[in-house]
Amino acid sequence: KKEHEKILGKLLPPRVIKKLRKGQTVVERYKMVTIFFSDIVGYTKMSSEMTPAEVMKMLNDLYVKFDELAEKHKVFKVETIGDAYIAIGGAPKTCPGPETAERVALFALAVIEMVKNFRTDAGEQVFIRAGLATGPCVAGVVGTSLPKYTIFGDTVNYAARMEQTSKKMRLQVSPSTQRMLLDAPNFVFDCEERYDDQGEMGIELKGKGRQFTYWVNSAQQLVRDPNAKLQVDKEEEYKEMTNGYFDKEVGGEEAV
Repeated sequence: KKEHEKILGKLLPPRVIKKLRKGQTVVERYKMVTIFFSDIVGYTKMSSEMTPAEVMKMLNDLYVKFDELAEKHKVFKVETIGDAYIAIGGAPKTCPGPETAERVALFALAVIEMVKNFRTDAGEQVFIRAGLATGPCVAGVVGTSLPKYTIFGDTVNYAARMEQTSKKMRLQVSPSTQRMLLDAPNFVFDCEERYDDQGEMGIELKGKGRQFTYWVNSAQQLVRDPNAKLQVDKEEEYKEMTNGYFDKEVGGEEAV
């Protein structure tokens, strides 16, 4: 039983486990999370040239390293689907928006850096694409025989789009993520506006039209004046960014 608890503890947050034990349905709303998506560039071709066992070994070797970095940066791994890796900051444990975005962006940059030195057993280099989006989401547990912590909402779809339209070994972020990174508490991020092949700012996103997105190139630790006053509370401005998402009935209870 202890082993079972240990595994469950890795898959689900403690608060969620408590609710499940009481037979409660777990659906929680989060005002501000940052979601990470990545996948392997050319994965289909790559995996067609390897045996299934070699593919499994490569993904395991790679994602064990992702997991270590997620733990280091206090980012929660949601799941892996094939070659896609999905993680979240600001849930299940809530955290202020700028700090959440900072953690997830640092995690994403660390992952890209790590992948530069990663090789398959055959010595092949691997390349990834990564994307982030910030905003509200709903999270909950789906199923009972193999309970799975899952995230839903527009922010999840946006993060997936950021990854799909990103480029090899680059991190593309939504405007809301870039906005949060401007207020990041401990790091200064080098964010660069994205232009399309015609030199126009922004890119066309399926179902969203033209969006002004950003590349995050690097981060540098901030040296703060200990006597400097912290910036005023930006709650109202951040609220606008969520576009009244929670004014409509989405169900569930607010996460604390």
